Amino acid sequence: MLSEPIVVIVSRDLEDLLPLFMQQRKADQAAIAAAVAAADFAALRRVGHGMVGSGASYGFDALSSLGERFVSAARAGDLSAIGALQREFDDYLSRLVVKFL
Repeated sequence: MLSEPIVVIVSRDLEDLLPLFMQQRKADQAAIAAAVAAADFAALRRVGHGMVGSGASYGFDALSSLGERFVSAARAGDLSAIGALQREFDDYLSRLVVKFL
């Protein structure tokens, strides 16, 4: 069964900035993987915090929510929860479709 796309509507004013925004999300994926491998909870909190701010700035509410949950799990030192969030983040990015208004 194929997963449904996740459609996010973004202001056309941000269209030129979106490629850099998405490039940073790919960098977040790599940073999360490295931090998980090293059990670096401080790095996970930083990445999560960045996701909260950038998601809110661009209208990606689900990304902000994921970031908040990364921060909470990192504060708790919960690698199991972080692994689940990492999979959720990867899935989110793989299904994301951006449309401009």
